[in-house]
Amino acid sequence: MLILLLFTSSVIGCFFAFKLVDNLRIAAAKDHDALLKKYAALTAAGIFLLHAGYQLAADNFPKITQHPVDFIGSLLCAYLLSLSLLKTVNKKKLPLRDLLYASLAAGVSGYLLSYFFQISAGAINIRIDTWTALFALFLACLTSALAIVTILWLKGYEGKALHRLKWMFSVEIALGFLASHTAINLSIVHNNMLLSQPTDQTGNYLMLLLVLVPVLLFITSFILVIFYERNVDITQSKLTFRNTQTVNKKFLAYDPLTHLPNRDALNQHLIISAKRCDRNGESLALAYIDLDHFKPVNDQFGHHIGDLLLIEVSKRISNAIRNCDYVARAGGDEFIAVLSEIENHQSVVTVTQRIVDALREIFIIEDHVIEISCSIGVSMYPQDGNLQKLKLNADAAMYKAKENGKNQYRFFDAEIEQASDEMQQTRVELKQAITHQEFRLLFQPKVDALTRIVHGAEALLRWQHPTRGLLSPNNFIEAAERFGMIEEINAWVISQACSTIKQARERGIDLSISVNMSNQQFRNKQLSSLIQSILEQHEVEARNLILEVSETNAIHHQAQFQETLRHFKQQGLKISLDDFGLHPFSLTHLQDLEISEVKLDRTLTKGVAASNTALLIVEAIVKLAHALDLNVVAEGVEDEDQRKALVSIGCDQMQGFLFSKPVEQKFLFDVFSELQLKSTTQSLF
Repeated sequence: MLILLLFTSSVIGCFFAFKLVDNLRIAAAKDHDALLKKYAALTAAGIFLLHAGYQLAADNFPKITQHPVDFIGSLLCAYLLSLSLLKTVNKKKLPLRDLLYASLAAGVSGYLLSYFFQISAGAINIRIDTWTALFALFLACLTSALAIVTILWLKGYEGKALHRLKWMFSVEIALGFLASHTAINLSIVHNNMLLSQPTDQTGNYLMLLLVLVPVLLFITSFILVIFYERNVDITQSKLTFRNTQTVNKKFLAYDPLTHLPNRDALNQHLIISAKRCDRNGESLALAYIDLDHFKPVNDQFGHHIGDLLLIEVSKRISNAIRNCDYVARAGGDEFIAVLSEIENHQSVVTVTQRIVDALREIFIIEDHVIEISCSIGVSMYPQDGNLQKLKLNADAAMYKAKENGKNQYRFFDAEIEQASDEMQQTRVELKQAITHQEFRLLFQPKVDALTRIVHGAEALLRWQHPTRGLLSPNNFIEAAERFGMIEEINAWVISQACSTIKQARERGIDLSISVNMSNQQFRNKQLSSLIQSILEQHEVEARNLILEVSETNAIHHQAQFQETLRHFKQQGLKISLDDFGLHPFSLTHLQDLEISEVKLDRTLTKGVAASNTALLIVEAIVKLAHALDLNVVAEGVEDEDQRKALVSIGCDQMQGFLFSKPVEQKFLFDVFSELQLKSTTQSLF
């Protein structure tokens, strides 16, 4: 009866061990080692108590006060046995060599556990029966290997019979360990009568043959289950560990820099995970991780440091997720984490926040102190759509996190869904706009502040939408940048501007046109050569083309812009800093940029006529710009009082509705003629 009770306890203990393995899989990487040691100690206690129970059933009582070292040795062996098993089944990869080492360690630890326990129980004149001991050790190692393989297989099992299989294999593992325990006891021979032991060697060998039965049953059951599953097509079985999902060999599964799975491996992992969710009624979360301010790191420190930073980022993300989660490098500075086995919404929040916090901490790369952050978009399967939609939705949520200030995460929701749907619709319509040439350029003249003589014009991009009318760039530039169409659109704008400059020259007008450049354009290393080829195509001099750069982008990506602007200056191109004055610290960066002109934002110029304070602020900016030999252009001049106030503080040029609204090219030269005529007839004040 006692043996039956102990065996039942062993089965329950094995089933409980499966739960511990599951807990280790969903534990955070930073907590994994501590939890592993805790669970190993807990499992060791269970193994030792079961072993002690089997020994007590044979009247083998330990004498702790007489043999404390041997008793502690048996406890230590129990711990090493459990640690070896738990550590092995939670590895990311399990080559055959590691399996053999772990099985041998567990088998030897189990044998020594029994050996030291019997000594602590008072055994004397112990000898080891060699052949029986070798058989017992082989049996213990084989049982340990089967237990490891079983647990690994169950971790990736995707069928519906998981609970029943765990109970079945708990019985099998318990039988295997009971057989191993019996074989080990039979191999340890002692001559004193204090311990119970069979003396008939023939009976011993017969019992050794009998203990083979549960092990063979163990192996047979395992083979039958796998055969039945694969051939009856209940489901597919895959070994599932963090970042080691089985991948078809035709794919190069890993990113060569970070050694994380690449996009192909990620896609296959998502397909398998989604199928498992569909069968089991579970959910998974996809976290799209994009680094904030990574490009300036490459520009300032070089690509070598940037690569080392990406490696460290990959390590921090891997340490922030749980064992059951999966992270891949999507490309560039983008990573995707797949969070599985989600118990509730808070578990996703916890992991996601841990990633944000991990990347917020300072990086030290080859003595360089680097600070970055990340923006994360999270979407849920199947709630937020199929796999293709899942990625798009996570990407849309990530962009929303960036818009909200970066260094944070955002879950996909109805608001983002609407914006995402609109963005996708804009993408389709933009492709049609490029094909059908629906873009238009409007031109707003720039005049001399004193004489009102026209000096040039600003080219303003518009989209003549077939149903929504004339759209400004605010309605479509974000989509154009996100979906990779901005290069083609900007090339068209520069080409049209150069064509207008050429036509003006044919009319005897030396016209300069300024063109707005997006931030993404400046990442293109071929931008200088592209502009040069367009200038040559239209036979236009570089001095007639002015490139306008947003002040915000120039400040946040200063190192990136400096190199590009240096190339432009060598070409003879002029650079204008647009929207100037919006940031209080922008003046300190002015002298470091290779620019020739600043444009005062309309928020500064609109109050100069009514407020003396506003006028003094603008005057200080104008004086600083002149000290740096920069031309100053005031935007948004709408009435004569504004013009007079700006003239009084030395502003060089102006543009605004006071002189002309934006007009199409066919009206531009007529507007020039009218403004030239007015400049000779109107008084200055």
